[in-house]
Amino acid sequence: MSTAKERAEKEMQQLIAKTRKSIVNELDSCIDWIDDEKKKAKKLLEQIEKIQRQWPGIDAKLFNDSRDCCDDLRQWIKRLDEHRKSVLNNDDRLVVNTLDELGRANEGFQRSHYTDITFRTPSSKA
Repeated sequence: MSTAKERAEKEMQQLIAKTRKSIVNELDSCIDWIDDEKKKAKKLLEQIEKIQRQWPGIDAKLFNDSRDCCDDLRQWIKRLDEHRKSVLNNDDRLVVNTLDELGRANEGFQRSHYTDITFRTPSSKA
């Protein structure tokens, strides 16, 4: 039978492993993905910090690993926030560019020969 301290250390090891798997180099441009990853990272950070507070006597190496892991998670969350802002700024610029392009296309359409069309009602005769 394992002690509570051993169970806490095992849980800490699992959380550290899960954290290392969750931090990726390539970021997706989907806002929902970014938000989901941020929620997961915050939850992992809270769980690790909770064990650190409740079990200050855990193995020193494991505690140091968990502290480094918390630092990595904070950096990951910051990186996700910055990426999210960047994606939103790019989307805003894209919308403005698209609207400008539509405006130019619309101006070209209005100047085309189609503006010379006269509309007649069914009762009018040519």
